[in-house]
Amino acid sequence: MVVLVMSKAVTDIKDVKKVSIPIDTIKYIIEKLEDDIIWDYDNITGELVIMKRPESYVDALAGLGKEMWEKAGGTRYIEEMRTEWDR
Repeated sequence: MVVLVMSKAVTDIKDVKKVSIPIDTIKYIIEKLEDDIIWDYDNITGELVIMKRPESYVDALAGLGKEMWEKAGGTRYIEEMRTEWDR
């Protein structure tokens, strides 16, 4: 993953019409990630995150939040919540 940190955070991405990335940076990104990339701008941190597009989003996102659910009690917690919903 490549993270480009802007020198000044943009407070409203709607105001940004164009982002200029130096050609050397583009070449570096293509060298590291090839040309099938996705990018996302984080409004809070002011970072532009560029990453290789996963072959499978299902595989790439599998297990996301696993630690959070384990801390909450795992499957037992989920079953308790579902039981509460059914009441």
